[in-house]
Amino acid sequence: MGFEREHDPLTSEFWGSHIKNKGINGYLKLGIPLNEENSQNIAIVADFNYHNMDSNYGLKTYDGTQKSLFLNVIYQNQINEYHRLSFGLSGQDDDFQEDMNDHRTYIFTPVPSPEPIIYNIDLSRRERSVGLYGEYNYTLDDKVTFVGSLRGDYNDIHGFLFAPRFTLKYSFTDDIIFRLLGGRGFRTANIFADNIGIFSTGRIIIFDDTLSEKRNLLEDAWTYGGNITFYLPFGYENNTYLSFDYFRNDFLKQVIVDQEFDMVQALVYNLDGKSFTNTYQVDFSVDPIERFNIVTTFRYTDAKVTLRGQGLVERPLTSRFKAVFNAQYATAMNKWTFDFTAQLNGKTKLPNFMAGQDKVIEIDGEYFSPIYPMFFAQVTRKFRGIDIYVGGENLGNYRQRNAIINADKPFSEAFNASAIWGPLSGMKIYAGLRLTIWK
Repeated sequence: MGFEREHDPLTSEFWGSHIKNKGINGYLKLGIPLNEENSQNIAIVADFNYHNMDSNYGLKTYDGTQKSLFLNVIYQNQINEYHRLSFGLSGQDDDFQEDMNDHRTYIFTPVPSPEPIIYNIDLSRRERSVGLYGEYNYTLDDKVTFVGSLRGDYNDIHGFLFAPRFTLKYSFTDDIIFRLLGGRGFRTANIFADNIGIFSTGRIIIFDDTLSEKRNLLEDAWTYGGNITFYLPFGYENNTYLSFDYFRNDFLKQVIVDQEFDMVQALVYNLDGKSFTNTYQVDFSVDPIERFNIVTTFRYTDAKVTLRGQGLVERPLTSRFKAVFNAQYATAMNKWTFDFTAQLNGKTKLPNFMAGQDKVIEIDGEYFSPIYPMFFAQVTRKFRGIDIYVGGENLGNYRQRNAIINADKPFSEAFNASAIWGPLSGMKIYAGLRLTIWK
């Protein structure tokens, strides 16, 4: 509480954080018809993004700058009402400049020294890729839709990458619709940006030797799954459906940031084993009467990852399930709108160093967060050109209290402000208005 931002954070006796983001984005979209029916056309998309983040977290400082340019040229041909072909050429140029310093003092070294030690990590890179892709789309009335695509890229760091994808939609009847999809995806891990919370700890960040080569930052995953939706003959205007989803992510390559291998270090290394997520979801929506909608959702997540020294374990800080109930009612002409949402959040596997923290539960030598609810509500009144609303968040005032581990020792290795499983803010009441200037 006593931290003052204007002072040098590296000499403050209090732990503090300061983050400054700035950026600009520009894009261009252009369509060129090649015939009068516009069944053949060329589209050009260009996008430029600049983003800079200047920040400090206690003794750690991080400065990152991204400059990205994306160009995509697409040719589309609607052969007839059943068949459509698309081909394209795209290019991406990313320039990442990152500088992270951990200003360690003599108390962290085996031999005490009055001089501070600057522990520096540099993950800056220039990454360029060019790719070709093709897509075939087949549509048979409202019965069948099939989309298949293949993409090939040459990346100057990772070499040749191939990513097939497909989507199938089949209507058994007008009221029963089945969807199936699968595909492969790649990305280069931005370790600092993806795991910004690691800076809010006293851990020393240690990189496995293999990550000194930028090609080992590649993440590679397959995603596949399906959905079946039933439209049911009841409710207002028969606008009722029941939907079941299942999706699985299988990682072939993944960068792991592990806070459990060592209590002093955060170890970063490549996946050596399995890493996957199975997601099951059920959705139900019904309108009992006109302008009254009820939606319920339940999602169960089975996420596991191989951690060094532990083997295949439940992924830390990932909630096992979430249930959501939402009810919305509007009066005639939508003059009044009433919205209520209730959430039930499932237990979360916690790292072992969270033993003894607020509300943490031990089960067979493992640690979990409790199951907890959250409630939200909002009422909106519409006038001519103005909407006035009042609402509340976390109406049950549920909180993860004392969430900062070893807050009384902010410059020790045991300090950790990143282990968050629940809401930190209590009940919040708000009011506001929306003004429509022109419609």
